[in-house]
Amino acid sequence: MISGLKASGTATMVLEKEDASGLSPKILELRKKIQNKEYLDNAIQRIAQVISNHLIENPGELKLRD
Repeated sequence: MISGLKASGTATMVLEKEDASGLSPKILELRKKIQNKEYLDNAIQRIAQVISNHLIENPGELKLRD
């Protein structure tokens, strides 16, 4: 369960531990991976690269909001 608390204009998220029994091995594997800062940094870089490539290939899709 994810809980949020607003304090001083910032949001704090707390992940409460849940019983891992009954969860798929894939979910358990991903939970372990997201605890690794290097894994998260690499994942963010990959996402940014895919978005950048998409915008370069399709510049018409980049529209500024009024």
